[in-house]
Amino acid sequence: MTGPAVGKVRIDVEVLLEDRPIKCDVYIHIKGYSRALVTHLDVEGFDVSAGKSHIPAIVVGRRGGITVILSEPIVVEGREIRKIRIRGLKLLGVGKKGGAYLGIKEGGFFIGVKRELIRKLEELAREKAPELFKDKNASLDRFLS
Repeated sequence: MTGPAVGKVRIDVEVLLEDRPIKCDVYIHIKGYSRALVTHLDVEGFDVSAGKSHIPAIVVGRRGGITVILSEPIVVEGREIRKIRIRGLKLLGVGKKGGAYLGIKEGGFFIGVKRELIRKLEELAREKAPELFKDKNASLDRFLS
């Protein structure tokens, strides 16, 4: 799903594709909302294409953010891209690495990460939108007591 939606928490970061800034919207899309099967990052607002729908990647912690290095290129605005830098999103210590993948979607791409990084994404989202993390069964408790 592209654009704002329930369960998508907008974050203020800068995205650079091969070290060139791109205007886009970035969301932490929380599992269980708007068809998300797992918490992930949505990067939206531009057309993208690739030879595959899912591309393996590595996430590397950098000072002030992360860099996602793709095993195969994607094409954005006619340029091949293998390196995506996200400034302002601190998920890993400097030089630390984690597994990831990039998925192509209409209007952008999403980045899926390993479980330990998912927890960090959810912590960030919980700070910005705690109401999305309330116990979904709590509203039924009054009927069950």
